[in-house]
Amino acid sequence: MRLAAVAAALLIVFTGTPAHAAPGVSVQVDPASTSHVGRDFAGFSYEKDRVGARMFNARNADLVRLFRLLGPSLLRIGGNLVDMTTWNPQGTGGKANEVAPSDVRELALFAKVTGWKVVYGINLKTNTPENAADEARQAAEILGKDLVAFEIGNEPNVYVKTWPEYEALFTKFADAIRAKVPGAKFDGPGEANKTTWAMDFGRTQKDRGATILSTHQYIARNDKASIPDMLASTRSGRLPTASAAMQKAREATGIGQWRVTEANNYYHGGAAGVSDVQAAALWSLDYMSDVAARQGSGINFHGGTSVQFPLHYSPIKFDGLNPTGVQGVYYGELLWKLAGPGAYHAASVTGADEVTAWGIGNNVFVNNKSASAVTATITLPRKARHASVYVLTAPKLDSTEITIAGSKVEKNAKFTPKPRHIRVAGTKTAVDVPAGSAVLVVTR
Repeated sequence: MRLAAVAAALLIVFTGTPAHAAPGVSVQVDPASTSHVGRDFAGFSYEKDRVGARMFNARNADLVRLFRLLGPSLLRIGGNLVDMTTWNPQGTGGKANEVAPSDVRELALFAKVTGWKVVYGINLKTNTPENAADEARQAAEILGKDLVAFEIGNEPNVYVKTWPEYEALFTKFADAIRAKVPGAKFDGPGEANKTTWAMDFGRTQKDRGATILSTHQYIARNDKASIPDMLASTRSGRLPTASAAMQKAREATGIGQWRVTEANNYYHGGAAGVSDVQAAALWSLDYMSDVAARQGSGINFHGGTSVQFPLHYSPIKFDGLNPTGVQGVYYGELLWKLAGPGAYHAASVTGADEVTAWGIGNNVFVNNKSASAVTATITLPRKARHASVYVLTAPKLDSTEITIAGSKVEKNAKFTPKPRHIRVAGTKTAVDVPAGSAVLVVTR
């Protein structure tokens, strides 16, 4: 019997309704796993000046709810403006160009009410080790257990020419911080679109407090933005090459984890109609899968607002300090979060070139970037009896009218999905995946 006929028969058995006339694909999920997806895998990255601007305000109910819907996870504070934002221990707070202790207290309260942890960036380029150490000491005291690590500087390979020069500079700052914060933890080197220093950083800093090997990755500059290139970027080129290099560096140096602490599709803020639409949601899913497959611990998608340029790619869209809604990447992160934590499972797909799939636990993603709907016959890692199907879809790839299981996410985080329920026969099930859409099958 042909694959399409098998898939159609399965759909009739499992749903009780005739299947759509869609091409059939087969998804075989590998029962074995070599990596794990944690709760903080899908995180955010924001510019450092947003701390002084008081974007992280526990009284901003809509923003708190949007973080809670996606979390608990990890918020990285840094960006280009980390090296342009000063520390003022006597400051009154509330100023975007500097951070004062009261601003850090607001950030800590926001972290507490949302359940998110923090990677805290500190100015390297225009700072002194003594001033950095004072800020680190107060940040550690205020954030407490919600502080995961310090990130010293942003993308130092942009302004530091060589590894030895960077190592000497980083060591001065890290030693000063550790003198004031015994047991301080760090991530690094956080290069811009490179991984050249990752191996050396892990080798030299493992016993000096480094716990996260980090990199920052974008596809290309925003004047190169296109939906076809964005969707193809996880198959070859910079992103998968960097993931492979970071996995190799972590394994070789024994650092506990590697993470993309800043990423999005096109740098300099992305492009409207590419970075903020359904295609960006599908891209973010494939990129998270690529990082998870390479044993990465997560991605912090950059967003918020910036005084430098509009952030079209931001997962949450803002008017000033207030959220006005969510955009493509947020929907990708939300669908990922609905799968929950668990073992990452690779999957093979036969029958379509533009369909990818993978599993987390016994739940399965099928990501269809093609212009045609497909019917996916899925072999799960282990047996189940029932499943809920969440479809992330939009009218077109360049549409902002995105929903998951029939629900959009409102600016106050109202989200009322109505997943479809299907039966599973042992390890077999089948599901329709519309063109330009992704499906998450959650089993029970």
